[in-house]
Amino acid sequence: MAAVLSSQALHTNVLMSPDEHIQPRRPVLAHVPTAGDATRANADCTASCLSFDERPKTPDHQKKYRQSVLHEPGKIVRHFGVAEDPIHEGCFGRATIARPGESVADYIGSYPQSSLAQWALQRSEDVYASSKREPLGRGYVRGHHIPEGLGATVPFGVAVHAKELDRAGQAKAAMFPQANPTGSSRDPQDPSHHLYVTSHGAYGAGEQRHRHYDWDRTGLDPASHSFGLPSGSDQQHGLKQALQPGQGPEASSATLCDQHWAQFQLTNRDELGQVKRLGMAGRELGEGHIFGMPSKHEAGSVSSLLKGDYSPEQLQDDADLGKSVKEGWRNLGPAGRTYGVPTVRHDIKAPKKQSIANAQNYGNEPNSRQLIHPAAMVERGINEQHFLQQMPRDAMRQLIADSGIALDAGVFDAIFQHAALLDKSSNTCSLGSFMHSRQRFLAHQLNVQCSCL
Repeated sequence: MAAVLSSQALHTNVLMSPDEHIQPRRPVLAHVPTAGDATRANADCTASCLSFDERPKTPDHQKKYRQSVLHEPGKIVRHFGVAEDPIHEGCFGRATIARPGESVADYIGSYPQSSLAQWALQRSEDVYASSKREPLGRGYVRGHHIPEGLGATVPFGVAVHAKELDRAGQAKAAMFPQANPTGSSRDPQDPSHHLYVTSHGAYGAGEQRHRHYDWDRTGLDPASHSFGLPSGSDQQHGLKQALQPGQGPEASSATLCDQHWAQFQLTNRDELGQVKRLGMAGRELGEGHIFGMPSKHEAGSVSSLLKGDYSPEQLQDDADLGKSVKEGWRNLGPAGRTYGVPTVRHDIKAPKKQSIANAQNYGNEPNSRQLIHPAAMVERGINEQHFLQQMPRDAMRQLIADSGIALDAGVFDAIFQHAALLDKSSNTCSLGSFMHSRQRFLAHQLNVQCSCL
């Protein structure tokens, strides 16, 4: 019966096309709907796996939020807030309405055309200072009195007769004239000399600078009067009084000055150890007076936040510190027992060849002291393991001979035997024990007491 059903099912699958559906079995109860959906005959075939339904499109009211629509090629980027606003057709802005009488041609053609109107315009502009000092078609009038023919028939400057000086071998005088360019002497009363002093500071050699003081009011002649004390007087500490005037015994302590200047100094000058005077005196305030409003002391401050304001009882450790408070998780073992595995495994034997992936420390690695203070031979690739390696008698004899240490056969055998006793061996010893035994042998031979041996 099973073979018949299998052949019928195979015959049905072969004869039915992929688009045909298997009719669901007639329900037992007509009023109860059939569960599930009718399956296709070849729902797991390659054609059905490669056939995809059409991808649902983005709704129109959500397209304005997508970046692919916002930055679509060929379209203006518009914010989604104004994406649905109507676009104004035509030019942007407001059209300009030309008003009659305001064109550029009207402003350009405002100059009068008739000669009478132009004359009337010039007469009305004669009242301006710019028209008087700079008339139309002429240069700017600066009030200079130019000699007749200057610049046309008379050249500028003063003739120095350079060619005549050059023929006479006086080229230096042409390049560095000693006389005044104006031809006059350096007389202080000369007006031209005063102009050169004002403009170029051209003082003569040894010339005194005149500040135009009114010496007639003082009754002194600066040409003959000598200022200061006479040289023959019995004046003492003259340099000190010159540098610090008013410090002598005959100097008066009173200083005459303007009252306004003294009052200004009282309010503007800062005196050491005193407050600045601002004209607020006369209020009769006490010495302990404090200006301003008192500060509001709220609960908590920066100092209390940084330092804390806990009581000594609150600063004590909690009673359950370091103890498990969860029932069933308390490891209460015997006293002295330590749980876990030690970091340095001295309890197991180290492998002969340790793998790179094996990060376990078997006690054969250098400690912190060796890392901070490494041995002198580390740079040559020699570590402490080489000094602790056990070597037979012949190998040790060859190593000592190669190192340049000359030892007799009897001395070598005695040192080797002592080193083997230190290593608790009979036929082998380490290089460290051998060198230690050699040091003791040399100390005994030289009768030297050494606490390190």
